[in-house]
Amino acid sequence: MPYSDPWVRARRATAEMEHHLDALAHLADERAIAVRELLERGLTRSEIARGLGVTPAVITKILKRPGTAGPGSQKPVDARS
Repeated sequence: MPYSDPWVRARRATAEMEHHLDALAHLADERAIAVRELLERGLTRSEIARGLGVTPAVITKILKRPGTAGPGSQKPVDARS
């Protein structure tokens, strides 16, 4: 086996994970911005959570993501659940 050495496997896995981190961060930001837009349209956190198949607590966590400043993000977020 060419990659049976655990050091080689660990380094390859680390490199692959780092490659995907930027894409994951971008997608998380995009999701947070979209959730903010849905709130601005008047949907509740519970409605958004149901639509995404997550809990309202996950929506709260998404909205706390740093670096997702978008239109209206300085306004208080609607706390209705």
